[in-house]
Amino acid sequence: MALGAVVLGITGAMVWLGVKALGTPADRAAANQMLQATAGLLDGRFRDRTEIPYFRRPAQYGGIEGELCGLKYELFLMPWNSEDSGGLAMLEVRPRPDRPLAGNKNQQKYGWRIFFPEEVCHWPDRADPVTLAGHVRQTVAAAAAGDAPPASA
Repeated sequence: MALGAVVLGITGAMVWLGVKALGTPADRAAANQMLQATAGLLDGRFRDRTEIPYFRRPAQYGGIEGELCGLKYELFLMPWNSEDSGGLAMLEVRPRPDRPLAGNKNQQKYGWRIFFPEEVCHWPDRADPVTLAGHVRQTVAAAAAGDAPPASA
């Protein structure tokens, strides 16, 4: 009987944590507002999460897409409960067809996928649009200049 209560308690806690991980409407609204401010600084376009196909959506928040230095990029905030990258910003920089990016063969062909360190952006406790936009600019400029990708978090 006691074992059944323990199993039921653990199952209930896991269900509660799973629902909480989806984010509240207020959390999503705050994250989207921060992403909209960042998009404005980058002259990018904020995309609501409903505009992003489900299978390509890494989080419950929206994202930013744009072009800097002739390279297309996408920026997302990862959910706080992601296994290795909880709360971090993820930047994807795509190569131009005529010029691969520096890095290993996958990075050259498919582009860079970089998780910024917590010092740059961590949702929700350290999320500054100005700092985030600055790091996006630096990373995309490095990719355009042919430099190696910076180390991910």
